[in-house]
Amino acid sequence: MEAWLERLMQGIDTDSPDATLLVFVRLMGMIDWWLLLWLTLLCMAVGGLIGWWRGSFWRDVALAAALGPLGWIVSFLLPLPDRRCPCCGKSNRARARGCIHCAAQLSPTKRGQQAAQRK
Repeated sequence: MEAWLERLMQGIDTDSPDATLLVFVRLMGMIDWWLLLWLTLLCMAVGGLIGWWRGSFWRDVALAAALGPLGWIVSFLLPLPDRRCPCCGKSNRARARGCIHCAAQLSPTKRGQQAAQRK
């Protein structure tokens, strides 16, 4: 740790007014920004897959972009999005098959259609 600090502070006068800025610039220069970019894109892709599976694609992509792998956990902890009835327009639970307000049949989700095709 001390060798790293010596390397960081080499040639910087701690009494000068711009010493903090120089240390900050050196610290930012030590970070592998391409690795962080690709890691963020990977987290967003996994978040998108989770969101596609749960029916909340953009919300989970944004969570993964902002929080990384923690966004994946948060997306599983958040409730599923409500479904709107095509007849009355009122909100129903995500897994409802019929509207609780007007008893109209709700269209199956993409996952439900894929499961029905497999049977």
